[in-house]
Amino acid sequence: MAPSSKKVVLVIVVVVTVAAVLTAPGPALAADLLVGDSQGWRLNVDYDEWADGKDFIVGDTLVFKYAKGQHTVVQATAASFAACSQSNSLGTWASGDDRVPLNTSGQWWFFCGVAGHCEQGMKFGVTVLPVVKLSSSSSSAPPALIAHGGGAAAGLAAAAVAAAAALLF
Repeated sequence: MAPSSKKVVLVIVVVVTVAAVLTAPGPALAADLLVGDSQGWRLNVDYDEWADGKDFIVGDTLVFKYAKGQHTVVQATAASFAACSQSNSLGTWASGDDRVPLNTSGQWWFFCGVAGHCEQGMKFGVTVLPVVKLSSSSSSAPPALIAHGGGAAAGLAAAAVAAAAALLF
């Protein structure tokens, strides 16, 4: 293949790949996150470990699953969280299947309001990141998107671009 033909193919592949990645549906911008994964919301779970390494993004929803009447969910300020105090709670849930939408960026703090449970470690805090939007009017390179999961679309895009670039050599 002639060098100019290879360049045309590369440009086409890159344009199609970028368009596919930017329009692909998927879990990249919002997710339901089951607190504690399969263990749910209960005693003897390390919720800091559960949250470690996860990206929490505005638009995500925390899902708390537990036996109704055995636990509650309290959203707290940092001070109330540190003291395991419900006095300044920002929200309380007790259905056993609670969904808490993360609708603003910043620090979010949660604990169980049943006596003694917070003190036994049934609590965690997360940092909720803002959604990063690509702007067509920006002259600088676009910021990285924060994605949940394996980023299969981005991996596919990188593979397609690499394959197209290989055609040039």
